[in-house]
Amino acid sequence: MSAAVRPGHHETTLDEARRRARVDEDGHVFALSSSAEAQAATAEAATGEAVTGEAYVGQYPGATVEEALQYFTRKFDELYNRALLLRARVETAADSAKALRESRDALLAELDGGAWVGDTDSLRSILTALGEGIDARAVLEKEQAEKAVAEHLAVREEIVAEAERLAAADPATQHWKSAQQRMGELFDAWKAEQKKPPRLTKSQEDPYWKRFRAARSTFDKERRAFFSHRDKEHGEIKKVKEELIARAEELQHSTDFGPTTKAYHRLMDEWKACGRGARRTDDAQWTRFRAAQDVFFAARDAANAEVDAEYGANLEVKEQVLQELEKLMPFSAPDAVRDEYHALLARWDAAGRVPRGDVKRMEGALKRVQDAFREAEQAHWRRTDPETMARQNSMLAQLDETIAGLERELADARAAGDSRVIAEAEEALEARLSWRRMIAEDG
Repeated sequence: MSAAVRPGHHETTLDEARRRARVDEDGHVFALSSSAEAQAATAEAATGEAVTGEAYVGQYPGATVEEALQYFTRKFDELYNRALLLRARVETAADSAKALRESRDALLAELDGGAWVGDTDSLRSILTALGEGIDARAVLEKEQAEKAVAEHLAVREEIVAEAERLAAADPATQHWKSAQQRMGELFDAWKAEQKKPPRLTKSQEDPYWKRFRAARSTFDKERRAFFSHRDKEHGEIKKVKEELIARAEELQHSTDFGPTTKAYHRLMDEWKACGRGARRTDDAQWTRFRAAQDVFFAARDAANAEVDAEYGANLEVKEQVLQELEKLMPFSAPDAVRDEYHALLARWDAAGRVPRGDVKRMEGALKRVQDAFREAEQAHWRRTDPETMARQNSMLAQLDETIAGLERELADARAAGDSRVIAEAEEALEARLSWRRMIAEDG
């Protein structure tokens, strides 16, 4: 039985060593089997004579029996303590199951390969138990590894799926700068995943890598094609806009303001229809195009300002004429004011042009007066036209005859006291009287 054992430490006592081994007179040490231990207590064993069931351990000449036994028990205790240390490593999962198993197998091989002075059965039991613990640890590690592999594959799938979405996007609507940056980030994420344990096998990683590589290849192909097409398109836009700039610069000193203004509007429409070119080139071209327009419109505005200054007096005359025209309204008797009305219109025409900013306002005000006079004349004509009057008189005569008949019917109904007939006669009579008033008023 082992004694003087500290936690995590084994030490074979001298008494135990005497029970487990014998030393002959030449210093040879023999380990006793379990069946031979009983003989070790006899005088025969004490004298150093051979007993059955023993194994040769080694020789420690020139020393006492105690020194020889202690020499060989120290070797056994060292092996035992290494087993205890390994047990602690197994319990704390300090190493992988593979490394722990290698250490355990080495200790077992060392135990099996030699003869020892000590409790070999206890040590063998410890190593056997360690084997079981290491096996359990290996199962757990396998489960953890499979889970980790599944997680790695899931991350790979996310990376690949996003890369495939970027590759499948419509090139015309793809935001290429941010998409290219994102594709680079996905590649960096892929490389970072490769460095994380556990490493995937080639057969596990290859299907994802092939998809990822294909997506990146498609993305790069589409990006190059897009920018190649855009560069070509930008070149064509640049050429067209150079022609528009040349035409704008040819017109910038024109003094034929009306047609040239329309020409610049057409040039602007053509410029917008071209679309955007390369930003740096397009901005520079726009500056040149705008500069040519600014030269023309600045000259036109200056000329218009001079003209407007000249037309200011005309505006004052027309404002006065407009006030006099408005005093004639509402033209209830157009024949009475016709001569004065036309005289004022003649003064209006004679006054000449007004400043550009007042043209629309003044023309609108005059139109309202003219429309009112025209409507007044038409109403007067309808009232005085012989044919119209004859038709009105005929209608009035017919209504008068109808009204007289309805009045007689109403009187009869009242005499008879028939309320229903009275109500119908009153309603019909009121309607005819209303019509007559309307016709008379129009006449």
